[in-house]
Amino acid sequence: MLLFRVFSIPVRFFIALLIYFSWGPLAGGVVTAPVPEFSSPALIPYPSKVVRGAGEAGFRSVHVKVGSDVPGRDDLMKEIKDIFRTSGIQGSLNSGGAAEGAMTWELFPDARMKGEGYDLSVGLGKATVRAGSFGGFFNALQTLRQLVFNREGEFAMPVVRISDKPAFVLRGIMLDVGRYYMSPALIKEVMRRLSRYKINTLHLHLTDDPAWRLEVKKYPALTDGAFHWKSRLPGRFYTQAQLKDLTDYCARLNIQVIPEIDMPGHSQPFARAMKTGMQTEKGVSILKDVVDEAVSLFPGRFFHMGSDEAHISMKDFIPRMAEHIRGKGKEVVVWSPGGPHDKDSVLMCWGENEAGARMDKNMKRIDSNGFYIDWADSQSGVYQVFFQQPCEVPQGDDKALGAIMPVWCDGNLSSERRVLEQYPFYPCALTFAERVWRGSATKRRDYMAQLPPRGTDGWKEFREFEQRLAFHRDHFFQGVPFAYVKQADVAWSLVGPFDHRGKNDTSFEPERRIAPSYRDGDRILAWKKTPVYGAAVHVRHLFAMFNMHRNQYRTDHWPTLMSREVGKEDGTCYALTFIRSPREQEVWLMFGLNGMWGHSGGYRSARAPEQGSWDFSGGDVWLNGRRVNPPRWPFKSLPWTGWGKGRIEEAPLTWEGYFFRPPVKIKLRKGLNRVLIRSVFGHWKGDDGQRSWFFCCIPVLWDGIHYREVPGLEYDPRPDAR
Repeated sequence: MLLFRVFSIPVRFFIALLIYFSWGPLAGGVVTAPVPEFSSPALIPYPSKVVRGAGEAGFRSVHVKVGSDVPGRDDLMKEIKDIFRTSGIQGSLNSGGAAEGAMTWELFPDARMKGEGYDLSVGLGKATVRAGSFGGFFNALQTLRQLVFNREGEFAMPVVRISDKPAFVLRGIMLDVGRYYMSPALIKEVMRRLSRYKINTLHLHLTDDPAWRLEVKKYPALTDGAFHWKSRLPGRFYTQAQLKDLTDYCARLNIQVIPEIDMPGHSQPFARAMKTGMQTEKGVSILKDVVDEAVSLFPGRFFHMGSDEAHISMKDFIPRMAEHIRGKGKEVVVWSPGGPHDKDSVLMCWGENEAGARMDKNMKRIDSNGFYIDWADSQSGVYQVFFQQPCEVPQGDDKALGAIMPVWCDGNLSSERRVLEQYPFYPCALTFAERVWRGSATKRRDYMAQLPPRGTDGWKEFREFEQRLAFHRDHFFQGVPFAYVKQADVAWSLVGPFDHRGKNDTSFEPERRIAPSYRDGDRILAWKKTPVYGAAVHVRHLFAMFNMHRNQYRTDHWPTLMSREVGKEDGTCYALTFIRSPREQEVWLMFGLNGMWGHSGGYRSARAPEQGSWDFSGGDVWLNGRRVNPPRWPFKSLPWTGWGKGRIEEAPLTWEGYFFRPPVKIKLRKGLNRVLIRSVFGHWKGDDGQRSWFFCCIPVLWDGIHYREVPGLEYDPRPDAR
């Protein structure tokens, strides 16, 4: 049972936090409106405006009044029952009077309120919700859900007034079911959780080269496994009845479904099954039939036709298909960059970080730049998403619609639930929900590969958010993968780059002694005077070197503390911190180097480590002068074969990423513990795959699924720490 408890906060301290205080949207702050440090209640996404009163409203049960004129009344009553179920509240709906000790929840329609906004007030014995739409009421109930906490068998909510509305009308997740089939049950489970964070869009990428997942009754060969990749669950698809059921389910959760049929690229199963390509008269005729069947399954506003990464040989293909889709009453969404589009298309923007693509702000658009979680790890992925600015504007409008977080499955998975494990799924999804609901005053590329300096407004805002994120991890994600621990107070000193001359595992002087500076050839290298913060530290980000195979570099795109020193060159850097432990204790170490979590390198991955090594590039880690040994890897370190030459990415990942493998046991002594990391970049042993120069290192508590912070640890990055 999901119980919202205040379990480590003394009651008087909790009440003391509930003083009157209000915030307006974007009223100062680096990213959004300031949120009080250690904010209580720990709401995600945090509302636009909160006025907190003194005290709390206690109750033993709830009596709910929902008038017949409330839009979506029946579905809202089901949602209230779900709140009762997950919190343990005993409640009654629209029947009889309130029992002794009960709180009354009332929902009132207000035609003056537009869109998904709502007002919510909680006082002694009563909570009132006002909204003008089903979406507004649904969102209010998610806030109400998070306000409830259970203390010693009784329930309470803080006395509070909330006025809230989203910065953007579209807030979504994309699932790449074309490349890897995910069952309707898993999709429902995921969207049920995300709806509680006001995510209102599910984008289904239904077709791609590995498989076609949409039943088309006129052309059953499309879903025939004989025409699908044998490694990607061939023949698994969604019947039209299943898709209708899924869209109905999502609608009850205030979620629209956007179907995507990718055309004309990413279409191998179409060509195999139909014995023709899409860019032919026969192909266009078939696709029009496909669209005719598909549009009836998805009652929402949008229909996505892909269009990217394809050679356009039939010049009128995209205009003809777009016209046909619009003739069915849908708005056409296309990838940008992609094929040619007209002024009425909605652009789904990507490629800014990979290829330098610019967003056309004169067009209707949905932003996905910086939100690809298949590029991200869990610790740095959270701050990467946190400091984005959806659509590159502070608030949405009729052109800046919102953002979608894509979950691409380019690499194979061993099971559907691995999408929740080997991706930083829920930590990044909740951070995304915060950002796309609240908006952002600025886009901070300088904070996407590193945390802001300690004490700055940006650092304070992120630190406050991760307090709320950890609270939700512990209270709402029991038994669910959620590999994130608070990191804003972790600090490191860096020195380098030392010249390893192509021998990546070369040992340099910091491994033998900690000194203020070191000689490397004719250079003197000193520890940086400015520390870098976070468990996850980029020496140089992936996107700086993403297109190095084309001799293209963007070393200042997402800058780091070491960007100027390392440029585009190889080298060895060292990271140092001293961890002060209040006692001797055995804990776990979450540790990883470089990555992008592939077996075999290539332009998006680092090659998996060999036995006895932490990473293929020659990095290492020492605790109190002794090497921390890596686990025995359950995989082979395989060389890069090139795209389409053996499809090495078809081997599912196991322990390649630090956040989806077991951490290793370490022993901290009482007092100071020295941690030294060797972090290396360089192509050697014939492999050209590495792009990211990165490490993550933090002691954690771990129960086999969940990570938590080790209490009482302090970090001192000074080389002369005592």
